[in-house]
Amino acid sequence: MKKNKVAVNYLYNVAYQVLTFLTPLITTPYLARHFGSESLGIYNYTYSIIYWFILFGMLGLGIYGNRQIAKVSDDRQARSRTFSEIFTLQVINVLFSALLFYLVLRFTGGQYHDIFVLQGLMILASLFDISWFFNGVENFKRITLRNFVVKIATIILIFLIIKNPDQIIDYVWINIGMTFFSNLVMWFKIGEYLDFVKVKIKDAFKHYKKTFVLFLPQIATSVYSIFTQTMIGALYSNIGDVAFYNQAYKFITMCLTITTTIGVVMLPRIVHSKAQEGEKKVKELTNKTFKIALFLALPLAFGVAAISVYFIPWFLTNEFRTVGYLLSIMAVVIVFISLTNVMGTQYLLSLDRDKEYTISVVCGCIINVICNLGLIMYLGAIGAAISTVITEFLVFLIQYFMVRKTFDFSGVLAKFKRYFLAALIMGVIIFIIGYYLGAGIVTNIIQLIVGIAVYFTILFIFKDDLLKFLIDKIRQMIQIKIH
Repeated sequence: MKKNKVAVNYLYNVAYQVLTFLTPLITTPYLARHFGSESLGIYNYTYSIIYWFILFGMLGLGIYGNRQIAKVSDDRQARSRTFSEIFTLQVINVLFSALLFYLVLRFTGGQYHDIFVLQGLMILASLFDISWFFNGVENFKRITLRNFVVKIATIILIFLIIKNPDQIIDYVWINIGMTFFSNLVMWFKIGEYLDFVKVKIKDAFKHYKKTFVLFLPQIATSVYSIFTQTMIGALYSNIGDVAFYNQAYKFITMCLTITTTIGVVMLPRIVHSKAQEGEKKVKELTNKTFKIALFLALPLAFGVAAISVYFIPWFLTNEFRTVGYLLSIMAVVIVFISLTNVMGTQYLLSLDRDKEYTISVVCGCIINVICNLGLIMYLGAIGAAISTVITEFLVFLIQYFMVRKTFDFSGVLAKFKRYFLAALIMGVIIFIIGYYLGAGIVTNIIQLIVGIAVYFTILFIFKDDLLKFLIDKIRQMIQIKIH
């Protein structure tokens, strides 16, 4: 029963994450053609600054709230009190963050002032974000359905309203409205899960220290993506490079949803399993997740590296050709982030080894800033891409050395060799196809079909047990539908 629930939750979370990043995949070509790199760069640059105030307002509540609710998921009374305490802390922090932002804006002013004023409403929208609660009770279905409606509405509004580069304000309003709706709709029927409890401020603030510990790695992680965009806008002469890096990172993140969502789904399950069955069960589940992550991440990385330069020119227009080169450079981080997601989010955090997790990502933050300062000024988005690869690799190494004495990697290493070989052969073949056929949608379709066929054929020859498991599951599903 638990295995089935994890599998269902994983599929829901994959759908949720894919929907989250499928919207940019659909809207980005449209925006690229109607906005251009400069207008998109301005939007990405201003949002990258707003994001820091949103991050500060939410503190480390996303992971912390998820974990705390998971610990009391079987006790309605404890769940109700835990939610009320954490949400009270969230309200206080978000309101303070919004006030701080508008005070800073009033005294600094500067370029893009009107856009900043509107973007500030996104901070207030985060006040109502309680997705961490539904992650904790493992109700990924509700999050997925909510996300589906919001994303479809966003796509429709963009296509109906956005027509020229001067409509950045309209684009900001669309995102603000959809964010408010997305967060508010989660409050409907929450009474089915808890009773609202009046709590004292001191009860809310008792969570502050632990949320702050988890807040530090969130800051560090955001440096890799959001602050990097801020640095490009501040240090490099071409604001369009902000848009180039942003688009490349979006594509990488979209690929990562397939692998990193495993950690999101497994965290509450592992926390619960630890309480019931001990640390041995945690290691068993983590070992399985490592293998799944490698099974997915390696072909994704080689596939992105081989296809990107033949995909971006027709998808985003030649103005964004640089994005293809950025993707080729950054593709390897799909593997590094997928593995650190398992070691960090699933293993270290589930065992309450928050300090080690925080150290690893804070070190990554420092490394990233240093590399960015040395590379962005001269290379722009290309320098940021190189810096991202260096950072994610070093974070992976740091976490590996932290867990190597308590976790046996021998089985994982054997799987890595097999999946690496299969993915490498696949990547070489689809790159050759792209080289001879040139950029175009037909080329990418052929590359995709051939790539999948080659990868699975090689694993079939190796008699890979994970592939066999997937084939057996598909057969069972087909038989159920036939009967």
